[in-house]
Amino acid sequence: MWALLFCLVMASCQYSLLKSVQPDPASPIHGHNQIITYSRPVYFCVLCGMILLLDTGAKARHPPTYVVYGLKLFSPRSLQSARDLLIVFLYCFPAISLLGLFPQINTFCIYLLEQIDMLFFGGSAVSGMLSAVYSVARSASAAAVLHVFCFSAVKEPWSTQHIPALFSAFCGLLVALSFHLSRQSSDPSVLLSLLQCRLFHKFLHQNLEELAADPLPRKMKESVKDILKSDLIICSLAAVLSFAVSASTVFLSLRPFLSVVLFTLAGAVGFVTHYMLPQLRKHHPWMWISHPILKNKEYQQREVTDVAHLMWFERLYVWLQCFEKYVLYPAIILNALTIDAFSISNYRRLGTHWDIFLMVIAGMKLLRTSFCNPAHQLTHLGFTVIFFHFDYKDISESFLLDFFLVSILLSKASLALFFTFVQ
Repeated sequence: MWALLFCLVMASCQYSLLKSVQPDPASPIHGHNQIITYSRPVYFCVLCGMILLLDTGAKARHPPTYVVYGLKLFSPRSLQSARDLLIVFLYCFPAISLLGLFPQINTFCIYLLEQIDMLFFGGSAVSGMLSAVYSVARSASAAAVLHVFCFSAVKEPWSTQHIPALFSAFCGLLVALSFHLSRQSSDPSVLLSLLQCRLFHKFLHQNLEELAADPLPRKMKESVKDILKSDLIICSLAAVLSFAVSASTVFLSLRPFLSVVLFTLAGAVGFVTHYMLPQLRKHHPWMWISHPILKNKEYQQREVTDVAHLMWFERLYVWLQCFEKYVLYPAIILNALTIDAFSISNYRRLGTHWDIFLMVIAGMKLLRTSFCNPAHQLTHLGFTVIFFHFDYKDISESFLLDFFLVSILLSKASLALFFTFVQ
């Protein structure tokens, strides 16, 4: 009976290649849609491939088993349970397709690549398939280069009074690349057009003379050019400063006191920047004060006739955010990276390559998020410190990995709560 049901599922997917339903329930386009023809077969092939891989791992004689946060990963029993769940899901394939719960395969690929880039590499949203592939490829290339540097540094001898110069170079390169990637757009069209203008200037100049002049593309290219010039200077300075701070052995010689100081400072600065100052500037602070406490100079004027005056608390807000973005959170992450690398050189949890891979991905993701959106980092950092240092200290792997995992879980949980309240 189960074999017959599997054959029916496979036949329905095969039949959709010959004569697909138009319009499909999952298609947003009324009428003929070529993508829908291939959606069901691609989903079927992907699910069957995953089932075969999990079945091979479940039947392996001596599979590698890793324990992370008290959970046994890649054990035969866990792989077998995952395989059975996918088999049940595959049997429900016709009903799921009938209800239109599967998106188009191109939409699914875009969303999957977008989530990989955002959750694991700290990227931003994408605008299409080309943008998604470009963003993931760009982040993966940066992570591969950083992995080579970090792996070579971990193999060298370490001590509390000596940090390998190659690891300090890795820290500088990590901060520079993360800062550069955090400022770049996920859409490569403007950058490609800028490169085309540089490489094929004469040919493009002849074609542009025949077309009507549009100032917007030129302004966009100029803005991208200015960003690249600025990044060249700032990234160089950030790399040199990060190299110098890492090579000074301050992170190893002052542990764990330095971590406590950085956590306390991050909590105090974040509380003042993202809670106190915005509340004091509201029209009704905490909903029990009738007027804002921090008032603008023009607050009592009925009509403003001059340029608004920049107040001291607005300057303080900007300076605190800059300190939080470019000094405080990079110091916290570099401190955690150094401690993790020192522990990897002496003790390996998942193997050298896996430990270094997780460390590089976590460091790049957290740095890019800190440069882009430091307001959310305060919540993630506070939850990590409270949960893993006080509530469940025994299951903690390392602060960097804990921070990385909490940032993913809280971002997804906050998004789910947002959509729940909206509905």
